[in-house]
Amino acid sequence: MNKNLPIYAIIDLGSNTFHLLIAQVEADNTITILERLRSFVGLGDGGIDVLKPESIEKGLAALREFRSILNRYSYKSLKIVGTAALRTASNSQEFINDVNKLFITPVEVIDGEKEADLIFKGVSLITDMNVGCHLIMDIGGGSTEFILINNGRKVWSKSYKLGVGVLYADWHKSDPISQEEKNALVSHLTTMLKELDKQCQRYWVTNLIGASGSFEVLESMSGKATGEHNNNDINIDDFWSLSSKIIDSTVEERNEMEGLPAQRVKLIVVAMILMQEVVREVRPSNITVTPYALKEGVISELHTSHR
Repeated sequence: MNKNLPIYAIIDLGSNTFHLLIAQVEADNTITILERLRSFVGLGDGGIDVLKPESIEKGLAALREFRSILNRYSYKSLKIVGTAALRTASNSQEFINDVNKLFITPVEVIDGEKEADLIFKGVSLITDMNVGCHLIMDIGGGSTEFILINNGRKVWSKSYKLGVGVLYADWHKSDPISQEEKNALVSHLTTMLKELDKQCQRYWVTNLIGASGSFEVLESMSGKATGEHNNNDINIDDFWSLSSKIIDSTVEERNEMEGLPAQRVKLIVVAMILMQEVVREVRPSNITVTPYALKEGVISELHTSHR
């Protein structure tokens, strides 16, 4: 820790996972991480129309742990961000009110456009997108964001209600997922992603940039060394091999797969089907997995606003 630099903190209330990030920003705008914690709360478990009482309690327990960690730091600014589940659930305000009792800083529920903007800002910190066309894809529990970058400039973005929690609740009923369920899900994705397909036809997307835990599974299962500040490239053939293996597996088989975290076993099948459909449509020559996304984008914004 650099005692001369201010400390910033972000709590990301994701639909599947809550994140705490405490960091400093160096003079060259690189981020030094002081604390990073992830808690799989499953806030949108079963869908994001209504938050289940058990998910609310699990989420609050995680936030009490986050608060105890934050109390160790004299931070300059804290931001608490809510995304798809808190945008959509009919009882989200009940949960937000409980969270606001734990922190001085109130929860800010952001829309999909703002979420995509923060993801772009975060990914930009460690990914060179100044040449060529890149598609950022961030798979969450309640929504999936796409950001199209051409020669360093964001030309299009959209948030879709295609998070893995939503897709699992609606389409994954059998184990392993049946061909009928898979076909129905693919048909749904094809319909939903028509605008993405149209936008990508205007450009030649060379690189798909994955910014989420689902993409981290590809990274860990392919034997790549993961880190807090480094990207990893995934060979397209390896992607098809790994994703197909996961889609065709039973839950017991996934539990035994090396590099697949236990917390990802339930939802990873629909995530891989979603990835396959995007890769099939976009046909990138490369897949890059990045550890930076919304949280780092918020840290960057906090730093900029306080300079």
